[in-house]
Amino acid sequence: MSRTLTVGLLGAGLIAGVHARAYRVDPGVRLVAVADPAAGKADRLAREHGAEVVDGVTGLLDAGVDVVDVCTPPTAHAEATITALDAGRHVICEKPLTRTMEEGRRVVRAAERAPGLLMVGHAARFEPDHRTARDVAVSGRIGEVRMVTHSTASALPGWSEAGWLADPTVSGGPLLDQAVHAFDYARWLVGSPAVRVTCMAADSGAGPRTYTLTTVRYRNGALAHVECSWAHPAGRGFKLGCEVVGTAGRVAWSYDHLMGGVLHPRDGDAEWFDVLADRGFTSELAAFFAAVRQGGPSPVPAAEALEALHTALGALESARTGRSVDLTSWERT
Repeated sequence: MSRTLTVGLLGAGLIAGVHARAYRVDPGVRLVAVADPAAGKADRLAREHGAEVVDGVTGLLDAGVDVVDVCTPPTAHAEATITALDAGRHVICEKPLTRTMEEGRRVVRAAERAPGLLMVGHAARFEPDHRTARDVAVSGRIGEVRMVTHSTASALPGWSEAGWLADPTVSGGPLLDQAVHAFDYARWLVGSPAVRVTCMAADSGAGPRTYTLTTVRYRNGALAHVECSWAHPAGRGFKLGCEVVGTAGRVAWSYDHLMGGVLHPRDGDAEWFDVLADRGFTSELAAFFAAVRQGGPSPVPAAEALEALHTALGALESARTGRSVDLTSWERT
């Protein structure tokens, strides 16, 4: 039997708690250390999971963990991830990869030279509805994918420590925090690089550019239309909908359809698939730990996450200037 993999959490907020609960599914994984600068947060999470509290990424490394799980705001992703990789540890880094392209490129270089694995937390790839639709598309059942429509809408999330999500200089707003999932998913599904992005955005009480509509063109001619909002009423909750259109059919689902998603072939009856059993994080982390035990490859490599970051930052630039951005020549540091 493989030895137990030990994990250290950098950050003790909402996503860190989700990750910690997901570790429990694998008897070969144990959370042993938690670090967070906010007084009391690390203590509460550590007590819940039988771990110790340490000081920062250095404390996690000193604790001898096999895996460092970076669940901090994105402005802190690069330094922690690079430090852990350079120390020979495996790393899970929450999305977005980093806050800037310059930081992202540094992380990619560190991952290329490191003996350990780096996975970026693009959980949509592991959610059962998203993954089923991608499997359907790759199988050819809906022909060649030509259009992906993805929408996520909610109020401003209220869980971030000291409200860092509401500060666009830290979070990047909904385009970088939330729509980056859709940009990564569409690229993964279409199988072709994004080449042009056009974004319109409106301000709201949640902050600047908190309602966004983005169109992405891919090298193979496919399109994606991504709606992302933090400007919706809080009472509405989180709403997600997606449709993937191919030359021979379409597959669509919504989180309002709790019974599942639906595949509409060009010929024949509609086919429903269940999505309730798992919401992605458990599968995401299970895939990572399996890759660690098998020696790779990473389920979500840093280079692929860098593409999603590039698209999101290009969308921010388009929203700011009112012009389309050619991603093949535009580079933001």
